[in-house]
Amino acid sequence: MKNYRKLIESYSKEYRKIITQGKEHTKEHTKNELPGNTYFLKDGSILCIPRMDGDNRFPYGKNGFNFWAYASGYMHANEGLFSPFLRVKEGQEPGIGFFAGIKEKDSYDVLSLLAVPMLDESRFCNIARYTVFTKTCSYYITETDNMRFAIRVFVDEADHMYFSLLTENLSKESKEFYLSAYLNPFLSNSVYETSENRWFRKGEYIKEDKDLLGRFVFSINEDLSRTLSVTNYGVINQSVTLEGENRLLKEEATTSRYEYVGGSYSSLHSSKPLKQGYFQNEKHITAFNDTAIAGEILHFEVAPISLIRVDLELSYLIHSHNSEDYKGLIRKLQPEYIDALVNVDKEKEEANKKLLNATFGNGIGKTYNESVFTYFFDYLKKQVEFCSLIKGYVQLSEGSLIGIRDVFQALEGMLFFKPDQAKNKIVEALSFIDPSGRCPRQYALPRNESAMPVMDLRQFIDQGVWVINTIINYIKFTGDISILEENCGYYEIVDDKRRAVKKSEIYDSVLSHMLRIMGYLMHNQDMVTGCIKALYGDWNDALDGLGVSMDGSEEFGNGVSVMVTLQFYQNLKDMIELLSLLSYEKTLMEEYEKVMEIIEKGLKEHAVIKNKEGEQRIVHGWGDKKSYYVGSFCDPDNVSRHGLTSNAFWVISGMYEKNKNMKETILNAFSALDSRFGLKTFEPYFLPGTPGETREKALGGTQGKTLGKTLGKTQGGALGFGRIYKLPPGTAENGAAYIHASAFGIMALFMMGEAKEAWEQLMKILPFTHEKVSCSPYVMPNSYGDNVKLHIDGESMQDWQTGSSNVVFKIILRFVFGFQAEYQGFFIQPSNWIPFKNYQVDMIYQGKSLCISYENNGVGKRTFLVNGKPGASVFDEAMNIEKLWVDKENLEDDIKICIAD
Repeated sequence: MKNYRKLIESYSKEYRKIITQGKEHTKEHTKNELPGNTYFLKDGSILCIPRMDGDNRFPYGKNGFNFWAYASGYMHANEGLFSPFLRVKEGQEPGIGFFAGIKEKDSYDVLSLLAVPMLDESRFCNIARYTVFTKTCSYYITETDNMRFAIRVFVDEADHMYFSLLTENLSKESKEFYLSAYLNPFLSNSVYETSENRWFRKGEYIKEDKDLLGRFVFSINEDLSRTLSVTNYGVINQSVTLEGENRLLKEEATTSRYEYVGGSYSSLHSSKPLKQGYFQNEKHITAFNDTAIAGEILHFEVAPISLIRVDLELSYLIHSHNSEDYKGLIRKLQPEYIDALVNVDKEKEEANKKLLNATFGNGIGKTYNESVFTYFFDYLKKQVEFCSLIKGYVQLSEGSLIGIRDVFQALEGMLFFKPDQAKNKIVEALSFIDPSGRCPRQYALPRNESAMPVMDLRQFIDQGVWVINTIINYIKFTGDISILEENCGYYEIVDDKRRAVKKSEIYDSVLSHMLRIMGYLMHNQDMVTGCIKALYGDWNDALDGLGVSMDGSEEFGNGVSVMVTLQFYQNLKDMIELLSLLSYEKTLMEEYEKVMEIIEKGLKEHAVIKNKEGEQRIVHGWGDKKSYYVGSFCDPDNVSRHGLTSNAFWVISGMYEKNKNMKETILNAFSALDSRFGLKTFEPYFLPGTPGETREKALGGTQGKTLGKTLGKTQGGALGFGRIYKLPPGTAENGAAYIHASAFGIMALFMMGEAKEAWEQLMKILPFTHEKVSCSPYVMPNSYGDNVKLHIDGESMQDWQTGSSNVVFKIILRFVFGFQAEYQGFFIQPSNWIPFKNYQVDMIYQGKSLCISYENNGVGKRTFLVNGKPGASVFDEAMNIEKLWVDKENLEDDIKICIAD
C-alpha cells in the first residue's frame, strides 16, 4: 500500500507543477505538452486533464481482450462479441462509477471520483481531477478538501478486472465519509443492450458472517444458437484495508439499479440514495424486472494523515453448463496479490520495450521535440500491436470484424518486435480464405468449433495483395522460411449474398495459400487493359462504384483499380524472388514475369493520361469498358481531380524505378493534394450528382445515356464513384487528410529522395503537432476533417484502430532509422535529411542484438561503422543517399552500426 501511495503522491506533485502558472519549473514540466490538456510525464506515462472538446483513451488486456479506460472515466470492455461492460454514449450514465459522500448535517455532498457522471459539486473547494495512463494501469485521481482519492484500474492476463480505491485523509482532523462503487456488468455476447437482457440476468449479494465485505454474483442466460444455451457467470470479490485506528462504520449493498439510483426515472446523475447516504431497501437479489448491478455504500471514519484502501475484482466464466462453476471464481482478495500482479505486468512491459526501443536526441528547433518523439514512438508501437491482435468488434458494431487488409498491414509492423505472435496471427487469418484464393474483406472468430464464422464477403479486390506483402516481409526480417510449410485450412464461400460459408476439407501450406491468392488476382486481370479489376473496390473502399457493370448483366464489369494493379505488380516481383529462393518450378515464375510485362504495358498506356497541354496524370482508375476515369482531367462530374494512392503506389510498387521522369507528375499531384493537415486522398472532394440528365450531360451522347441510366440503378452511386459522395466534403476519404493514405504519400516522398518534404508532411499528420485534437494525441488517429462551413476543424473519426499507425511506424523504421530487411541481410538507409542530431534504436534481428545509432556531425558526407570497422556504402540514386549493405552471414551476436553525417 505504501508503494501505491508513493506513486499517487508523485503523480500529484507532477500535476501540481504542470498546472502552476508563472513559476520557473513550469517550463520544464510542460515541454512534453500535447494537445488536449495532455502531457507525457518523466516516466513516459500520460497525464490527462479533463477537457470538453474530446476524450483520451487507453486499451488494457491481452490477446484481443480490450478494456477501454477513458480519461473522462468512462470504461467498457469486450473480447470479440463478448462484452463484460458495454460502451455508453457521451453524457449517458456510465457502467462503472465511484463516489464519495461527505456528511453535511442531515445529508451528504456527493463527489464523483471519475469525471463522469457530472454532478453538482459546487460545495467542494478547488477540485483537482486528472487521469494518468501507464501501459499497465490507469489511475483516476481526485483531490479536494484535504482529501485525495485514487482509483487504479488494472487487467491481468486472465482478463480479471481490478479496481483499487485508495483514499487519503491529508488533514489533521478525523473525517467521516462514505465510499460507493457502482458496477453494471453486461457479461453477454453482444455489443448493445435491449429491453430483454434483464429478463435473463440475475444478481445476488452474498456475505458470510466472517467476511467484512460480501461479494456479488451474476448469472446471465443466453442462447448462442437454437440448439446451444449457456450461462455466463461474473463474480465481484472485494476487500477493505484499514490503517491504524481507521474504521469501517457501516456497509450497505444492493443489486438493484432502481434502488441505487433512486427509482426508474432517476440515474447516477441524480441519485437520491447517494445524497442521503443509504439505500431505502437493501435488495440482495435482483432479476427479471430490474437491471441487476453491484452497488455498495461503505461508511468510514479515517484518522488524520492516514489512508484506507478498497479493492474490487470482477472475474467471469462464459458458456457454462454447470450451476456450480462460478464458485471457482470466489476467493479472498488480497491487496498484496493485486500489487504483485501489477509489478509483474510492469516488468513484462519493460522487457517488451527492449525488443524494439528508440531514443531521439537533440531535435532541430522547437518543432522537433526529441522527448515527445521518443515517447510517441513507444506508444505507436503499442498501437501497432493492438491493431495486430484484435479479435473483432473493436468499433462495437456487428459489422466491425477482423479486416484482412487491416490486420495484415498491422502485422507487417508488429513482426519487427513480436514475430512469433505475428506468425500465429498470419496463420489464423489465412485459414479464413476461400480455396480459390479469394480473401474475405473481414472475418470473425467462430463462437465455438461447430459454428460458422461471420464474414464480410464483399469482393474488395485488394485484400490478397496485403497478405502477400506481409508474409514476404515476415520472412525477410525473421529468416523463418518454415512459415511457408505451416498448414492451415480454408472456408468455402457458399452464398455471397447470405454471407454463408462452410469449412473446407482442403488443408495445405501457407505457400499454397499464397499461390492461390496470386491465382485469384491473376484471374481478375482485365484482358483489355492488362490491369486488375476493381470489383467491389480497393483500399479506398468508399469509392466502390468503379467495378459496377454498365449494362447490369453481371455484378461486376471490367473497371480497374490502378492502386491494386500497382500493388499486384509488386507482389509478382516479390513472389518471383521468393520462388527463386525456393528453387521452385520455373514455369510459374515465367508466367508471373509475363503478367508483369502485361501490367507494365497496360499501366503506361491506360493509367497515365495527358491533357491538351501535355500535362500528365496518374488516374485512380476507370469504370466499366473504360467509359469514364476517376482522378483525371475531367471526371464524370466535369471536375479535374487528383488522387493520392495511385501516385503513391507508383513509387512504392517499384514502377517508378522504370521511369524516374514520372517524379514531376507525382510531385505535382502531391502539391495539388496538400493541405494544412497533410496530403488529401482526393482533391477536390466528391459531391452528390443528380441522376438522369446530369450524368448524361457529363458524359455526352449514347454512352452518357447508357451509363447515366445504369448508375442510377446500381450501387455505383453518383456518377460511378460509389458511396464516397455521401461523406460530407472534407471528411474521411472525401477530400480530407485520411492519414493512412497521407502516410503512403510520405513513404513515396522518402523513396524519391524528397526527405525534407516528406518530413514536413509527416509532421502535419502526427497528432502531437496539432493545436487541438478530438481524440488521444499520443497515438495515430485515422483522419483530420477540414470543412469550415460545417465547423469541422481537424477533428478525427477515431484513434487506436487505424492503419495509419502501421504505415507511420514503418516509415520511421525504414527511412528514419533506415532499416530495410532483405533475404540475405539488410540495408541501413536513413533518409538524406533528418531533423535530429542523433538517435539510437535497439532491436532483435534473427536472434542477434542490433543497435543502430546516428549522429550528425555536420561533415556533409555519410560514413558507416559496423562494430567499429568502416562499412562500404553504395549509392541509391532514387533515394539520393549512401546506404550500407549488411550480409547476415557471419554476423556477431551483438551488432553495432554507427552512422555519421
